[in-house]
Amino acid sequence: MKPLTQHIHGKLFREEGANGRTTLLLLNPNPDEETADSLYLRYAFVLLGPEEYIFPAFILDDWGHEMRSLDIYEWVRENADHFPRAEIFGYEADGRETQCFVRGLELAVKLPCYVYLNAADKVTEGVRVNDILLPDSSVTEPVPTKPPPELKRPLRSARVRWQRVPLE
Repeated sequence: MKPLTQHIHGKLFREEGANGRTTLLLLNPNPDEETADSLYLRYAFVLLGPEEYIFPAFILDDWGHEMRSLDIYEWVRENADHFPRAEIFGYEADGRETQCFVRGLELAVKLPCYVYLNAADKVTEGVRVNDILLPDSSVTEPVPTKPPPELKRPLRSARVRWQRVPLE
């Protein structure tokens, strides 16, 4: 079982210290090949009650059909109320395998986003992303923004602060 992972191109910036922020400069959300700029994102569903996370690997719907792609996030968004018995299999934040019913998810929250240097990294090796920067030739200083409409979920549903920044 492998947690769902999205390959992107970007650069990471990390502030030192216990409260340091992690910022991702997003260069390409849909690259065709791996390069030196390759990074990997994983998104956690938030469980109802205490804010515990599950990093999904796959879902079994009510009829036993498996879904093993990033389309899971859109499926949950559109179908969770209709299929509360669908089961999500994945990992807790501490790396333990787990499963839960879709009815156990907090559906009204954004998805915590974690970045990894390698696709095969364990769930526990990720770093929480706080900010995503979008290079934009039309701005001369950082400008708060919303996620671009052309971005697909789950990236556009990430619990991050978005900013447009100058190209350099």
